[in-house]
Amino acid sequence: MDLSWSEREPFARLGSGLWLALLGVIIGLLFLTAVQLDLKWFLVAFLGALTLIAALAFADRKSFFLVLLVFALPINADLNLFFQPSLVRRSTYGLQITLPYLALIPLYFLWGISCLKERRPLISSTTGHLPLFAFFITAFASVILSRDRLFGFFDLFALTGSILLFVYVANQVSDSRMLGLVWVTLMATVGIQGAIAAGQYLTGSGLGLEALGGYGASGQRTQGTLGLAAISRVAGTLGHPNQLALYFDLLLPLGWSFVFFPMRRRFKLVLIAVLVLGGVGLLASLSRGGITAVSVAFLFILLARCSKLIGLFRSGVALFLLFMFLTFLVLGTSNPIQERFLKNRYAEALARVPLAKVTLNLIGDNPALGVGLNNYTAAARRYDTTPEQITSVWNAPVHNLFLLITAETGVIGLAFFVGFLFTAVFSLIPTLRAEDPFIRTMGAGLFIGLLAYLAHVQIDYSEWTHFAPLWFLLGLSVSLRRVASFVRASRPPFQRNRSAWSAQDSPL
Repeated sequence: MDLSWSEREPFARLGSGLWLALLGVIIGLLFLTAVQLDLKWFLVAFLGALTLIAALAFADRKSFFLVLLVFALPINADLNLFFQPSLVRRSTYGLQITLPYLALIPLYFLWGISCLKERRPLISSTTGHLPLFAFFITAFASVILSRDRLFGFFDLFALTGSILLFVYVANQVSDSRMLGLVWVTLMATVGIQGAIAAGQYLTGSGLGLEALGGYGASGQRTQGTLGLAAISRVAGTLGHPNQLALYFDLLLPLGWSFVFFPMRRRFKLVLIAVLVLGGVGLLASLSRGGITAVSVAFLFILLARCSKLIGLFRSGVALFLLFMFLTFLVLGTSNPIQERFLKNRYAEALARVPLAKVTLNLIGDNPALGVGLNNYTAAARRYDTTPEQITSVWNAPVHNLFLLITAETGVIGLAFFVGFLFTAVFSLIPTLRAEDPFIRTMGAGLFIGLLAYLAHVQIDYSEWTHFAPLWFLLGLSVSLRRVASFVRASRPPFQRNRSAWSAQDSPL
């Protein structure tokens, strides 16, 4: 016999109450278990539970976790399972669990469920996947043949996480709405990192952010009390000033390319304020390579834009005079940037040359597969024939991305990695001719940002196996090309007037 609504309601309320009570008991037991853990593990458990609970409030959980993933990219907070100390500098010291995993794992779960429901293949874009898979196999072989397999497998684990990040973004950022969401969130992180860096510089401290990857989290701080370590350069939450500069290498050109994009005035003013904060953060990092790379990228964007208005020759002359004036203004007056470029620590900068010679000796003896991931610094001393015995006083990884990859994975690994980079970066070329101006502008910004990054890492060290912003933007480049191939002109929510926009208004 069917019960009326008034008869069913008490039972429904009772059932709902029982489920809530059971959920409360489970959460309470988990909390009691978590408080017994080490502080870092407790924070991971707490943040994970908080994230899952917060996700229940959103109908579009994929977008929620995607935004969370983007916000987590520049936060260098991690846990190292099976942590192992080392007498030399390593890229990783354990099985590294980073903050982006809190969002990436649920995103993969949602992706898998979606594929099962819709009965469609998991991978929809294979651009760059083949050379990346070949590189992973080569890196695995280099680790197997290395002298210190444990540290090699630590870095291989980190590389696996980065590859999973790339694969997800390349396949699942699949429409203009998601591209707009990602771009807005990336710009928000630029403003946040710029504000943090400015605060760190003005206060001369890490602002208490060491647990989130503030400078000093890896032992670089010199002195200080809790949360107020004395510093001379700033790093935001990326762990090192050069890593912060590399982050701005990638993202500032992406933001600047949209300065010329038609949008409501309040949005453009917010964007300009964000970019100013990012520029301040870059200057506060005092990274010579970063400041130079981003300055050239900025001038290139201005040249591309101004040449459409007053011609290439006039634009080139005007920007050259502007560059000379700013260079004289910065380097001709006493300020921290002038001291960094012309006075401070040039011995360390020049030490990159003998370190490169050591690397060439190492590669010459291990040409095929190198010495294995995460084994460069341990092996470098055996190949140090420099008069100053550079590795005895500065046994750091070689400050050149391609030399480091060749040293650790051999010429074979370098060939596959360069093939992957070439495929991912130059997949953006078709987007520069896309019908949709948003995609065209975003493609130009990504292309210039990735080139700025690649220029910078020729003279600086990057923790490339687990530098999440790089892998995310490489995946975004592949995704952008795929979206451009089937999306006709769509209207981003912040655009003011589509009809007034033409191909001549593209940054390139």
